[in-house]
This record gives sequence, structure tokens and C-alpha cells, in this order.
Amino acid sequence: MPSPQASLSQKAEELTARLEQHKNQAQADAVAQREKARKEAIRRAMSGKTEADAKDPAPAPADKARPAPVKPAAAKAPSAKPAAAKRAAAKPAAAKPAAAKPAAAKPAAKEPVEDVIRAIKLPHEIEAEKRAQSEAKATAGKTAEPQADEKSSTAQSVPPVSAAPKTGSLPTTKAAVAQARNRVFGSYAPEPEPSEAAMKRRVARERALNSKPALGRTAQVIVALVFPLLTLIAAIRLVATPAFLALSYGRPGFPSDSFGFTDAERLTYGSYGVDYLNNFAGPEYLSGLKLSTGSSMFTEGEVQHMVDVKNLIGFAYILGAVLAVILIIGIWYLAKRYAGGVRRALFSGAILALVGIAALAVFAIMGWDNFFTQFHALFFSDGTWTFNVSDTLIRLYPEQFWLDSAIAIAVLVLATIIAVIISCWPTGRRREAARLRQEARAFGIGN
Repeated sequence: MPSPQASLSQKAEELTARLEQHKNQAQADAVAQREKARKEAIRRAMSGKTEADAKDPAPAPADKARPAPVKPAAAKAPSAKPAAAKRAAAKPAAAKPAAAKPAAAKPAAKEPVEDVIRAIKLPHEIEAEKRAQSEAKATAGKTAEPQADEKSSTAQSVPPVSAAPKTGSLPTTKAAVAQARNRVFGSYAPEPEPSEAAMKRRVARERALNSKPALGRTAQVIVALVFPLLTLIAAIRLVATPAFLALSYGRPGFPSDSFGFTDAERLTYGSYGVDYLNNFAGPEYLSGLKLSTGSSMFTEGEVQHMVDVKNLIGFAYILGAVLAVILIIGIWYLAKRYAGGVRRALFSGAILALVGIAALAVFAIMGWDNFFTQFHALFFSDGTWTFNVSDTLIRLYPEQFWLDSAIAIAVLVLATIIAVIISCWPTGRRREAARLRQEARAFGIGN
């Protein structure tokens, strides 16, 4: 059986532990009271109330709950009488009401939940805070306005959202669509619809842009057909000159005259015949020429054939002049009315000329004698263009000369065709430039 002294010592230690527990609980209650007071002050400051208006009666100090008489009882000597120990043991029972005070303060535990609920911010309050922060950054040196003013400005800045009419379907009118667009994107003024006259003008311009001029296609065809003929006539005119005659006589491999003409005599007499084709002189220009022996240079049949050749060459020159005028008019019209029309027409004419010269070249290579005969039969009467090998025309203009002339004409025409094809090739850049010029003319910008 434990001694009374030991039991008193054990009870004293238990009492000391209980006092320490009550002390800690009292300190925790004090900290909770201070925290509650701080949150209440913050809440009052946010709600705009003054601290003096909302002051509650001050709570009893936590220190009063401490059992002051118990502390000396713990310091009593163990040799105290059992009656004293009984009184000391009865004191904790008297201190129980003080320990029950924290239970009375339990409703204060609801305060943090209310604070959390109050801390939850509505969307417009979050937006207002963001706006207030941006304004505070912009005005770094200024003091923040009161929260009540911020709430009023927030309430003014948030536009009232009107409820849609309960008609069972979304509004589809232009006014409702415009109102919804304004709410989302701000003020918006839709472009006015074009008038009927503006629509007619737009359609007319598009038609003018997509359509070609009235004579555009005809002018293109004429230019494409005239170009090969004019190129051929110009090449014939360049070959029918004394310069080409001298070039042909002087080239290596050209046959010499087997009947006694020297190269100088041959060039002199041959130049007379070429000059006669290009001047306005009559037949006497050739019939009056005499050889060194005193005989006539050309017979009557040779003179008549040269007259026929002169008439054919003169017709070709007149036709070339007329075609040149037509070509100039066609090019001028296309250049003024149809952007890119000149390039397309010349390109088509060059392709047509290339095909023609290729066909003639194949026909001549396959049989030169037949080609030469068919050519003369086409333009001259039978029996007027055949002569003896001893006649002056055959001695001055042998078959090799006509072959050289045909080759020279083909080379000149081919060189012109290649130049035109290269300069008029329908590239993407040229087509785009022509389209832009046509648009400018359709809309009245260009000439």
C-alpha cells in the first residue's frame, strides 16, 4: 500500500500537469481572440464601417481564468497533513468551470468558415481588382482610392446584362445581332450595304474587265496574218540588192561564167538587172544595154521576163506598204484598248510564220528543181521564164544564185521570228502585267 506521502506527491504532479494544460489552453484562447479581432477589423474595414461603431463588449481577459490559488498548493511540502491534501485535491474540481470556458468559445470556430466564404470573390469583383491593379501600376505615385469607391466604379463599369426575351428561340434580327456584337467586341458600326447604283457600276466594271474590246479579236487575227507576209516581203527586199549580189558572187564555191564573163563584168551587168527591179525605169533600161562586142545584152524574151519580175516585185512592195499600214493600225488599236493584245497577236503571227517557213523549207529540200519550177509556174506564164544556158540571164543569175537567195530569205525570216517569239513569249510576269493594265483601264485609272 503506497504511503500517503507518495500519493500526495503523485497528485501534486497531476495537478501541476493540469495547470500547465490550462495555461496553454488559455494562451491559445488569447491568440484566437486576437486573430478574431484582427479579422473582424479587416472585415469592418472592407465593409466601410468604423471600428468604433462596431465595437463589441470586451471579452474577459483569459488571465482571469487561471486558477491562481492552485499554484501555491503545488508548492506545498509532501509532509502536509491529509486534510490539506484533501483540500488541494478538491481545488481542481473547483477549477473545472475555468477549463469549461474553451467549450463555451466553440462557436468562434465558425468564424474562419465565414471568413473563407467572405474571401470568395465574384467575377465582377475579380475584374474590378484587376482593373484597380492596372490603374495602380499606371499611377504608381498616387494613393489607392477607398474600397467603397472602387466597388461603385466597378458597379458602374460593368454593363448591365439584359436578359434575352423568353420567346423560345434566340433573337435573329439585325438589331439583336448588332447588340450582341457590341457586347463582345465593343462599339461596332457595320459597313453600309452598297446601293443599287453602286452594284450596277461594279457589275459593269467587272464585265469591262473580263470582256475584250469589240474589235480586239479581229485586230489580233489581222495582225497575226499580216506579220508573216510583211516579214517575207521585207526579207525579199533586202535580198534584191546589189550588195547581196556581190556577196553571193564572192562567196567560196560560187560557179564562174563558162562563156567568158569576168567577175567584175558579171557584177556590173548583174547590178543593172537588180537596179531595174527596184527603180521606176521602163523596159528600155535593159534593152539599151550593150556588151563589149556591141551586141545587145538581153534578148527581147529576157527583157519581157524581167518586166514580169519587175511587176511582181512592185506588187509585193505595194502590198507590203499596205500591210505595214494595217499592222501599225492594228498594233495601235490593241495597245490602246486591249492590254497584252499586241504581244499575243505578234506571238501568234510568229508561230504561223514559223510553221509556213518550215513547210516551205521541207518542200524545197525534198526537191529544189520541182520547187523552183512550181514557183515560176505559179507567177509566170509557160514559156516566158525558160532560157538557154548561154543567155545573159542564166549567166548572170545561175541556179546557185537563186538557191542562195532562198536560203538568205529563210534566214532573215527565221531570225525575225525568233526575236519576236522571245520578246512576246507569254510568261507569267507579262500576263500579270497585262492583267493589271487592263484592270486599270477598266476602272478608269490608265489611259
